[in-house]
Amino acid sequence: MTKILFSASLLFLSSAAWSQLFATLPASADCPIVYHDNYNSENQNYGNAAFIAAFQMPGNQGGVNTNRALIAFDLSSIPVGSTVLSAKLNLYAYTDFTISPFQNGHYGSNQCKLSRIGTSWNEFSVTWNTQPTVSALNETILNQSTAPDQDYLNINVTALVQDMVDNPNSSFGFRLELVNEVPTANLSFCSSEYSNQAKQPSLVLEYRLPTASVSEIHASQFTLFPNPTAQMLNLRFENPAPKRSFVIYDMQGRAVLLSNAEQKETAIDISNLASGSYTIKVQDATEIFTTQKFVKQ
Repeated sequence: MTKILFSASLLFLSSAAWSQLFATLPASADCPIVYHDNYNSENQNYGNAAFIAAFQMPGNQGGVNTNRALIAFDLSSIPVGSTVLSAKLNLYAYTDFTISPFQNGHYGSNQCKLSRIGTSWNEFSVTWNTQPTVSALNETILNQSTAPDQDYLNINVTALVQDMVDNPNSSFGFRLELVNEVPTANLSFCSSEYSNQAKQPSLVLEYRLPTASVSEIHASQFTLFPNPTAQMLNLRFENPAPKRSFVIYDMQGRAVLLSNAEQKETAIDISNLASGSYTIKVQDATEIFTTQKFVKQ
């Protein structure tokens, strides 16, 4: 039996059930793209910005200042042919602008749309002039805000994400832009660079694997005992497997412990974890994964 004690702080994929799976994904890339008359910003990259936004306002030296945003999530672990049962996007209001009239957050007639990005882009090189193409298929509308600090939670992007899973070679995230790009309006959210991790973008998925993949999932099934437990948590597999690993998540979706589990039996010391409920995800070399829940006493 292998005994493991290893901790880390990561945010990664979570899932449950054998044929119906769940995942909570952080943004893998996001970036505002900006056109600002007389400032040459259309050739500048803003990949380190703490916000993603769709806005337009009068430019400081005439003309207009227009902003759109690109957001991507890594869907590579979801096989082509999977059925997306639900996809909900969570975006949290950004209220840290220092320029009027956006200093309090959302502003004006700011109805926006989310479109599927159809060509690749790089978070730290993309600009307004090099922004990727988008598809109008299954665009999702974000209604006008009702408060400057309104969070947009559980945005239904199921159809968009299904398109992304079905067409991975022409799917590279979402573009956010105003439905009507006219001054003065703003819908702005925290990016993955925002200091408060709880306010960074996330995508919550519920999906079902293709029929051909469902049988493969049993290769990663395991017995978990004792449950509840205060000290040691044991994993028992039918067979040893190279490159099998596990991650333990707390109820906020944060990874709190991870390591390899290549033996038939693995003992994990969880004595340093706080009391509460956790999920353990086991993944093998074929990237098929299964999960179970346990309670730390």
